[in-house]
Amino acid sequence: ERRRRAELETVEIRFRVATRAARAGVYERDESGGTVWWSDTMNELYGVSAGNFQPTLSGWLELIHPADRDGARAAMTAAMRERKPLRTQYRAVRPDGSIAHLESVAAVVGDPAGEGVRMVGIDLDVTERVAAQRREVLLQQQLRDASRQAGMADVATSVLHNVGNVLNSVNVSANLVADSLKRSRAAGLTRVVALLEEHQGDLGSFVAHDARGKVLPVYLAELSRHLSADNSNALQELDALRGNIDHIKDIVTMQQRYAKLGGAAEPIDVGRLVEESLRINASAFERHAIEVVRRFADVPQITVDKHKVLQILVNLLRNAKDACDAAGERERRVTLSVGRCATGVRVAVADNGVGIAAEHMSRIFTHGFTTKKTGHGFGLHSGALAAKEMGGVLRVESPGLGCGATFVVELPLGPPGNAHG
Repeated sequence: ERRRRAELETVEIRFRVATRAARAGVYERDESGGTVWWSDTMNELYGVSAGNFQPTLSGWLELIHPADRDGARAAMTAAMRERKPLRTQYRAVRPDGSIAHLESVAAVVGDPAGEGVRMVGIDLDVTERVAAQRREVLLQQQLRDASRQAGMADVATSVLHNVGNVLNSVNVSANLVADSLKRSRAAGLTRVVALLEEHQGDLGSFVAHDARGKVLPVYLAELSRHLSADNSNALQELDALRGNIDHIKDIVTMQQRYAKLGGAAEPIDVGRLVEESLRINASAFERHAIEVVRRFADVPQITVDKHKVLQILVNLLRNAKDACDAAGERERRVTLSVGRCATGVRVAVADNGVGIAAEHMSRIFTHGFTTKKTGHGFGLHSGALAAKEMGGVLRVESPGLGCGATFVVELPLGPPGNAHG
């Protein structure tokens, strides 16, 4: 008997040490709820002491946060009624005003006396776990915001590059018009008018007999041809100038349209959005002599955040241009494809550039990873995040170095959680 008592004391000591170390309180209640037993650790979890608190179901529930009380009571009642295990989480308000996040796990067992059932369980302090989860959510939100800002910066940088390229064309046209005016033979017409005014009384005789007058018709004909050519060239350059200015206005308008934090899903024409992303990169593609091949199939509109899709496409097109540049002097080509896929709509950006090494394929979307000397390793990562947020996916295919690469973004017909046919 003495040995058995010693063994029980040893078990009890181990039990107390284990529950205290795990911050786990043990409780037991009967079916009526009038009688509740709990361990010393339960007192610590709820911030009470055996001297000032007598555990009953009603007293226990009073320690639970008012916003969580009804849910905790309902979970306990349902577990007892249905004879099912309990697992619930709630907040406890301690007498000093501090909040503890607790997780209660219990089993419903038959009473040894055969009178009803009992609930035997433990309460775990998960306050640190909840705080860690909140920090993780906050960090994920910060990462999404940073990714979105990086995407906006990519779009803005492309806009600035293209505006700069178009401004170069504007400058060329303006200089050509200025040079044309400087070289204009209009001054010769002024001298002819002065000569005619000088001989307006004997104009016929002057033209017929004076050496200067005899060449005047031929000179006027030649002057007319030159002035007409100058005028035509000036008009052509002015038309180009106006077109380039309109191009700048279009680029700036497009940036203003998308330079805002996204979030609002709206129906978009995928082919049209792909064309807009091409226009943002048009000058760079033209300057680097990159051929663009379009393979657009008829696809339905998709309801997504337009800014996020543009962010992805602009970055993919810029990467394709860089890949073609890195491949050397061979013919440069980027093929854009739009079509249906099992989950919705598929857009592919394929280049015949430098390609991707096999050992880099698994890391290509990793934050901070880049194969470019001037890259920041954020564009593809943020693009993959943006696609995932819209319920889609961004993936890559490449046979290897020197064989080009194809980036594919697949997007659902509607936002995540919506059913679409």
